[in-house]
Amino acid sequence: MTDVVQTPTRRAGKAVATGTALAVAMITAWEGFRAVAWHDPIDPPGVNTVCYGHIEDVQIGDKYTKVQCQEMLADDLPRYDAMVRKCIHVQLPPHRYAAIVSFTYNVGGGALCKSSVARELNAGNVQAGCDALLRYNKANGKYIQGLANRREAERKFCLMEN
Repeated sequence: MTDVVQTPTRRAGKAVATGTALAVAMITAWEGFRAVAWHDPIDPPGVNTVCYGHIEDVQIGDKYTKVQCQEMLADDLPRYDAMVRKCIHVQLPPHRYAAIVSFTYNVGGGALCKSSVARELNAGNVQAGCDALLRYNKANGKYIQGLANRREAERKFCLMEN
């Protein structure tokens, strides 16, 4: 039997742990690490970033240690897991779960729920749902190569079965 992350009801413990570990690896790789808060020009005004892409209650110049940043990410992940569970109603193998959590961490839960990614995955169209990730490669209407690279990596993970 294949391990899957079941959303939103029963959840297989080993699969959840695997999916979460993979999501952390993806998020930290793509978000990068910054100990001092800053404003990324591709983000809307007033949205500041620190650590591994944390944006809540961040003021430019805030400083954190790497351990504090790891704890912050660990505290943030359950919120993004809940967003995924709210929007995706089908079973997700750990790699697909990790890809969708990484995507959601980057674009937000509201965007996931309205997306063709969620619509296609919920309809059982795995290929189309994973391919739809590639559409989210712009910020402020402008193509961003780094986002395109991230979406390609998320798509690759999304299409993996184990």
